[in-house]
Amino acid sequence: APLVARHDPVAIDLAVALNAAGERAEAADALLEAIRRDRAWNDEAARKQLLKFFEAWGFDDPATLAARRKLS
Repeated sequence: APLVARHDPVAIDLAVALNAAGERAEAADALLEAIRRDRAWNDEAARKQLLKFFEAWGFDDPATLAARRKLS
């Protein structure tokens, strides 16, 4: 079952916590699921957070590359 419910701000909090724990793929997946459910929610907050992760991780990072493939 997905970790994130529709319109759930916990998605971003969860992703930030996972990222802080070094769980990049899981952090990206939490945001990707939120985007899949409702991309426009909260002014695209999940997508914007994911882009912040990409910048922080670097665009050549394996987690960035994997998440960008799933996003497209």
